Amino acid sequence: MRFLLPALLAALTLAAEPLPPFDVFPGQPPGETLKMKAGQDPHGTGQRGNVFTPELTPWPAARSGSPIIIICPGGGYNGLAATHEGDAVAKRLNAFGCAAVILHYRVPRRDPLRPWVVPLLDARASLEVVRARAQEWNADPKKVGILGFSAGGNLAARAAYAPSDIAVPRPDFAVLVYPAYLFEKDKPDSVLREGPDGVVPSKGTKPVPAFFAHSADDGYPAEGSMALAKVLKSMGGSAEVHVWAKGGHGWGATDRCEAAKAWTDVLRAWLIDQQFLAPL
Repeated sequence: MRFLLPALLAALTLAAEPLPPFDVFPGQPPGETLKMKAGQDPHGTGQRGNVFTPELTPWPAARSGSPIIIICPGGGYNGLAATHEGDAVAKRLNAFGCAAVILHYRVPRRDPLRPWVVPLLDARASLEVVRARAQEWNADPKKVGILGFSAGGNLAARAAYAPSDIAVPRPDFAVLVYPAYLFEKDKPDSVLREGPDGVVPSKGTKPVPAFFAHSADDGYPAEGSMALAKVLKSMGGSAEVHVWAKGGHGWGATDRCEAAKAWTDVLRAWLIDQQFLAPL
């Protein structure tokens, strides 16, 4: 089996192709505060700046009943790194048996101090859409995860754990890759953001399982990932944290450093251990 696995993964990678993107909302997206200029592409261009109409791009799994992961690229809530934190990630997830859906959420920041508010509306709506349509993409609607990088990691953390006054859709697991803005200040000795605008779950809730990947030399400190993981575990949740010595920030699914090359293999093992993914 170990000799067949590389060939099988290569075949799945070659076969992976996205379906056409579609809008998250059937009509006007809620909560909009910016006005689009005449002739502007509502889906953004290039590095996905100026997104007014959030959209989803599905990458179906090869096998039915697979987990499906919503990918949230980073970009400081001002743009979207849609290639190395989007398409390249979906290809890797497809290669080891996951369905994926890339979320191009609204950027740039609508609120300088609370930039996650509008993107969180997009992420929560995406969770509902993906659960409703999971089977179309060979996925299990009970195995819906969310994965984010940097600001997208902050968004994924909020979709999974942020307090809410109402029942909101939550993923079944969260994957946070060098998540930003978890701390009140981006310093190793800071504290997690709590309260209504924080990332710490409400007391009395059991958090969904979490996987963290970070670099020790990241400007957005790995201590933020470790601190949130500690809180989740203290509340009865499951959290696994991987910190590589080097890599900095923004490596995504590239060959830039060992973390960038290895984290998806480690994620695959975690998904199998958590019984979200069946071994190939």
